[in-house]
Amino acid sequence: MSTTRTVLVALLALLLFWGVGAYNRLVRLRSAVGASWGPIDAQLRRRQALAFELAELLASDEARPAMGDAVGAAMLQTVVAATRQAQAAADHAQGRPTSAGAIQSLGLAEQVLDGALRPLRVLVETRVDRFDMQATLERVVTLLSDLQETDAQIAFTRRVFKDAVSDFNAAVHELPTRLIASLFGFRPAAALQAATPDRGPDSQIASSFGDRA
Repeated sequence: MSTTRTVLVALLALLLFWGVGAYNRLVRLRSAVGASWGPIDAQLRRRQALAFELAELLASDEARPAMGDAVGAAMLQTVVAATRQAQAAADHAQGRPTSAGAIQSLGLAEQVLDGALRPLRVLVETRVDRFDMQATLERVVTLLSDLQETDAQIAFTRRVFKDAVSDFNAAVHELPTRLIASLFGFRPAAALQAATPDRGPDSQIASSFGDRA
């Protein structure tokens, strides 16, 4: 075998070795994105379930004195609609955490849900004295507190997911790994957009409830 051919074979072997390594790295980073999605999906599902439970409670006969007017009813309908939209988006994103379109749609749906829950929390706080049954108000306060706790958990898991997405996207975009990514269909992922942080009206509700107890 000539020296030129030997060098060529060595270069091809080196290129193949690098290609396999680059591909395995992309697979590993994509798997990390998927692994980091599980916890955030669980927290989003919990938030949606709590939002539904809160809306159902506030729409019940026990809460009618506080929320039975047109304003309260419209606000509850908005929360229910936003929650259903978020659930549908979460279902679409399930199993495809590296799909930028699915994650971006879910992020927008969650922002809509947050935008519906925020004024509801404020309205409940201003109508604490209209609740006839303290047990109902206590349950409302618990649900709002659980929602606030879930928001904090979502913020934490979202940061973990964002870090995994950033590492994966960096590998997809960098040269020469970009060639392998393009060849095998690796596409950039998207981080989940953050909803506006809640300023904590729940603590005001708890305080008002404490004054009534």
